[in-house]
Amino acid sequence: MSTTRTFSVLFILLLFALSGCTGFNLGPDTPPTNAQEQAALQNKADEAWHAGKRERALSLYQLVLQGQALTREAKLLALERSARLALDLDRGPEAKQALETWASVEPKAKSTWEWTELMVAAMDRSGQDRQAEELLAKIIQTRGAAFSFTSQAGIELARRYASRDFASQAAQVLRTLHAKAPNRKARAQYEADTARMFSKLSPKGLTAMLSTVNEANHNVFPYNLAAFEDARRTALYNPGEMGKAQELADRLAKSSDLADRGLPGRILAKGVEAATGAVAEAPPLPEKDVEPVKPGSVSVAMLLPQTGQLRGLAGKVLAGANAAKAQLAAQGIQVDIRVINTDDPNYVDQLVALPHEVMLVGGPMHTSYFKNLPQSGELSRRVFLSFTPEVADAEEGKQIWRFFWSPADEVNAVLNLPIEEGLNKFGVLYPEDRMGKRLADAFTSAVAARGGEVTSIQPYPPQDVPKWGEIVRTMVRATPKGTDGKSFNVRPDFQAVFIPDELQRADHIIGQLQYYQADSLIILGPQLWTEALGGAQKPNISPPNYRYAFCSGAWWAQSPSKAVGELRTQLARDKQGEPDFWSALGFDFIRLAANTGAMPKDPAPSEVTARLNEASKKMEWALAPITWDGSGHARMAMHFLRPSVEGLAAVDREGFKERLDAATNKPAAGAVPPAAPGTIQAAPGQAAPAPGQAPAPMRPAPAPAQ
Repeated sequence: MSTTRTFSVLFILLLFALSGCTGFNLGPDTPPTNAQEQAALQNKADEAWHAGKRERALSLYQLVLQGQALTREAKLLALERSARLALDLDRGPEAKQALETWASVEPKAKSTWEWTELMVAAMDRSGQDRQAEELLAKIIQTRGAAFSFTSQAGIELARRYASRDFASQAAQVLRTLHAKAPNRKARAQYEADTARMFSKLSPKGLTAMLSTVNEANHNVFPYNLAAFEDARRTALYNPGEMGKAQELADRLAKSSDLADRGLPGRILAKGVEAATGAVAEAPPLPEKDVEPVKPGSVSVAMLLPQTGQLRGLAGKVLAGANAAKAQLAAQGIQVDIRVINTDDPNYVDQLVALPHEVMLVGGPMHTSYFKNLPQSGELSRRVFLSFTPEVADAEEGKQIWRFFWSPADEVNAVLNLPIEEGLNKFGVLYPEDRMGKRLADAFTSAVAARGGEVTSIQPYPPQDVPKWGEIVRTMVRATPKGTDGKSFNVRPDFQAVFIPDELQRADHIIGQLQYYQADSLIILGPQLWTEALGGAQKPNISPPNYRYAFCSGAWWAQSPSKAVGELRTQLARDKQGEPDFWSALGFDFIRLAANTGAMPKDPAPSEVTARLNEASKKMEWALAPITWDGSGHARMAMHFLRPSVEGLAAVDREGFKERLDAATNKPAAGAVPPAAPGTIQAAPGQAAPAPGQAPAPMRPAPAPAQ
């Protein structure tokens, strides 16, 4: 009896010991039915979590999630911990289910790296590693996603690609995100995170990355950090190689596209983990072998080609810039102009090496020169005003601002007064080339936006002149009046026609309109006409054919603007000839830079736009004035001009209305055969080319950089 009682007491004590020391329960845990039970079960689960009892904690959190009195915060915590515990226990599907429920409770979770990192791991443990890569790829392509989120997704995707020997894809992912960093600080942190990822790559993965490094890209991210990681590992195993690693770190500090050029040196000095922690502030760029900026001066860079087809135009831009520099010097304002030759293969390295005070950059002059700019990181370090009608490989108003007119500016300049004066039906006759199609599309869109209508749009082959006459005849619906073939009835279903072609070809088209007696139409032309008519060498055209013709102009040589007079005077002093659009471009750019003042480091795009607009208000422009809208897109208020025997004349509302009334009330005229481009219209009694006759050889008119 005594032995039995003793055994029973010992058994009870053992049960109490197991219950208190190991988490053993006398009875099974059940889902809580009230708030008190909910809190007690939550405490049990938390205790198991902190004690590292993963199986027990996971079971308890799963019960917690079945409770009826569960708060939203407690539910999110239980779901997160359930996902992490399931991953620790290698239960991928359970982890995925917890994460999906987490996202249904808090949809914003999917936009965080914390949730995504867990989901990617859960997919891996569920045999869905390819689906995990697809998720990462989708994230880095998501518009508007925070860079802190997409950058981590990109680094993880690059790690996976490198580990699978897809090094080219890995490098491309890393390069693309490097270019998208919103500022230097973010880019510096991204470089540090990438360096840390490289340090953890398997030897096979790093070897794959090294296969993408070559002489042309060894200073460019991420290739430079891959090469540096190889040098660092070599030095760890062979201390005698440390000199080479230090030499590479020094070279990258002097010339590379890293936002944080001191990163490789700090890694060697402190180790990877210590050197790649949170970046409090992007370190200043080294400025070795670069002339410092003089205190108090306005310092700008200009990206101008020094060889090739654009060399002559670039020379004019620089002449205008130097004219502005001289004018400002007379006012006590010193301007430091750093010219970089964009035809030099290393021009981006030269740009990167400029002192950080050189914040404003003019150029480049052609979209082809944008090729290496996004990858350099300079688009977030400095403020670029491009000398192009469109921006390539960058976001206008955020990474780069235009200092040039656009097709929309051209067509709006010739539409403003006509539409205000009641014209609402338009025709378009355009050459079948890239420029003609682009301007025709812009014109059609602008007309529709203003409530007008393009009733007839007709392309023509720019080199097949014999077809032009029939195209024009069909478009204006001309039919013979009699049997002599010299009088026509015309019934165009439009009041004005837009001809976006160079003047010499457009002159022949206008001659065809005159021949078929569609001579009461308002003729609208592009900026190209202004370039041809505003130059020193005037083209041979027939003035009567342009009685009702108008064109847009970014530059007007006869402008009474004080700035135009000052530019002309200074160019004469410098023996640089007569001013034109390109010299005015350089002249206005430097004066705008002087008015803008020193830009702060890492300015917000909205601040850049505001500063440019303030500077624009302070100056009288030599060009047609440029402003920037709320999204940072440039708008040039181009001149509305008409050809005349003196060149180009400005047209105001009254002047346009007078000519519109004259065209509307014009009596029918006799047929005037069209002259070939580059020739003078035939005088009465002289023979003239018939419609479709081949014109004289054409000399290309000056054209914009694009």
